[in-house]
Amino acid sequence: MSRILFRFPFLILLLTSLAVSAQDDVLIGSLTFEGNKITRERILLREMTFREGQTMARSKVNYNLERSKGNIWNLELFNFVEIDTCWIGRKEIHVVVRVTERWYVWPIPFVEFADRNLREWWEDKRWDRLDYGTLVKWSNFRGRREELTLHLRFGFNNQYELRYRIPYLDHAQKWGIEFQGGFRQGHEVAYATEGNKRVFYKNPNRYIRKEAFGTITPTWRPNLYNVHKLEVGYTHFWILDSVAKLQPEYFGAGEHLVKYFSIEYDVKREVTDYSDYPLKGYRFELTLRKDGLRILDSPVDIWSLEVEFAKYWQLHKRWYFAHGQKIKVSSTNGQAYSLQRGLGYDRDFVRGYELYVIDGQHYGLLKTALKFALLPMRKVKLKFLKSEKFNTLPLAFYINLNFDMGYVIDNQYQTGNPLAGQLLLGGGLGLDIVTFYDISWRAEYSMNKALEHGFFVHFTKHI
Repeated sequence: MSRILFRFPFLILLLTSLAVSAQDDVLIGSLTFEGNKITRERILLREMTFREGQTMARSKVNYNLERSKGNIWNLELFNFVEIDTCWIGRKEIHVVVRVTERWYVWPIPFVEFADRNLREWWEDKRWDRLDYGTLVKWSNFRGRREELTLHLRFGFNNQYELRYRIPYLDHAQKWGIEFQGGFRQGHEVAYATEGNKRVFYKNPNRYIRKEAFGTITPTWRPNLYNVHKLEVGYTHFWILDSVAKLQPEYFGAGEHLVKYFSIEYDVKREVTDYSDYPLKGYRFELTLRKDGLRILDSPVDIWSLEVEFAKYWQLHKRWYFAHGQKIKVSSTNGQAYSLQRGLGYDRDFVRGYELYVIDGQHYGLLKTALKFALLPMRKVKLKFLKSEKFNTLPLAFYINLNFDMGYVIDNQYQTGNPLAGQLLLGGGLGLDIVTFYDISWRAEYSMNKALEHGFFVHFTKHI
């Protein structure tokens, strides 16, 4: 009898809480999209965290609206994304998603330096070390977020490359595939490192390196924020005999020609407000790669594991903070010089050390930035242009105070690599400019722990 008396009040309490919860639920009465003249509606619907006819807790409405807006923005198909709501009483809401589509077909001419960055080129100011060409890019091909890219590069280096990305092959929009293939050749090659700076072999009268490559990459996106990729590639790489004599370990075993297969598994989870310049959210990525699969007779035999995590906060109104960490470990059984990478390449560098490369098989990197929105993101109207794809652009300026740390372990090339095995410290002040078509520029004045300092310009993503 006592058990019955105990259970009865509990049952009443449970039913009461369920009734209160039901009263607090909101019905999505309608979900419509406007402005997607080219983009298929199902591409947008894939990014929404809710559906028409679905109910959700009132406390979750604003979160889901903000999250869905960020997801659509990160498709990189639109200049602007806005979500409007209309409440019918307290229990029903109608949602309208308005997008402004970009111009999707771009023949983009370019002139670039053959060096790793502008400051490195500025050391010698050699105008013959310029590349020029065009990048023909067709985004949102067929309105299905497919991307077709043709890369033509001439000048100091030559490159001819074609890439085709199909993000969705199935009705559920989870499986996709990417194809890439091309050819590169150049008049110089970095064959050694001395004093943490690359040493080049050059021949202006003939090409001394040639590389043909191709990859096929199935992709799997099981939910909104996780993407898995499995890349299988083939490389045919040739260098002049003179280079192989100067650096027998360029490919390994004194070879001047290598042919090898590679396989890479990459998984990324990204929950950010804007993937190209995130201010809120986090990102995690793990990459496991093997170059040389013992299928062909090649000296290349390298595996590597990279793990990266970044977190972004809004501290207060216009104040933001971000930090990112990256760790790489790889095999130490005699890596080919051409494939080993430490710090100083691509986005992996300690600010203040942009003029150096720190070769190695393992490294750790920490990057931090405290930001102030000098000009928060806003629309700027260009009245002299009529097309809505160009006459309104987003624009923002951020001042940042940054500090980086790094450490590289090198078991092969210590002689010309004295910065390996040292704690690298650097930082400074910067100004970031963010605008449309995922363009961002970073101008920074940085100093390292040796008190070397300078002004650097970057066009890569931060942290």
